[in-house]
Amino acid sequence: MILAAVGAVCTPGISAYLARLNALASALIAPAYEIRTKADADRAIAAWSKRFGKGFWTESDHPGGDHNYDAQIVNLTLARLHVVQPTGVTVGITMRDGQLWSVAVIESTGWYPVASVWVQEWFDEKMPKRVRVLGHRRPYNAWVEFPASLPEDQRKKAFALNTKCLVSPRICKSEEEILPGISQLQSATTPD
Repeated sequence: MILAAVGAVCTPGISAYLARLNALASALIAPAYEIRTKADADRAIAAWSKRFGKGFWTESDHPGGDHNYDAQIVNLTLARLHVVQPTGVTVGITMRDGQLWSVAVIESTGWYPVASVWVQEWFDEKMPKRVRVLGHRRPYNAWVEFPASLPEDQRKKAFALNTKCLVSPRICKSEEEILPGISQLQSATTPD
């Protein structure tokens, strides 16, 4: 009887928390798709910092002059309670020499082995004008990279990560579940 009462009280709270987590992950990815310039990146970082505090973004410097801003949303509290599978969504913005260099969105799910998709848009004009899909058809990870000049329909497909993996009790086991349509992205490389 007591367990039923606790369950009745906790279930709506957990459901509300999961809905919020899904909305936050979607809201983190959406501005990544919209970033086209350094000013766009600065606005996205400022908006998230205002909403969640300056500590939301982790800043780091790397050899070669890269300055990274990384933000992450994870569901580890509920994963430890075995309500959902452990999943994280990360957005990374890299500046080089004061210019926007790349935007990355990563979603990883599961204990071990981990299923993961890494999507990276490059703002380097020397990048070939194609989508590269690496690790495709492997069960545990895939990497999609493309230039900022890619047509909008292809960019939209590349950034269409499934944030429901973050709130699902069932694990997303493949790159197709994490990034629906990954198999439809054009790849100019041979399978690796």
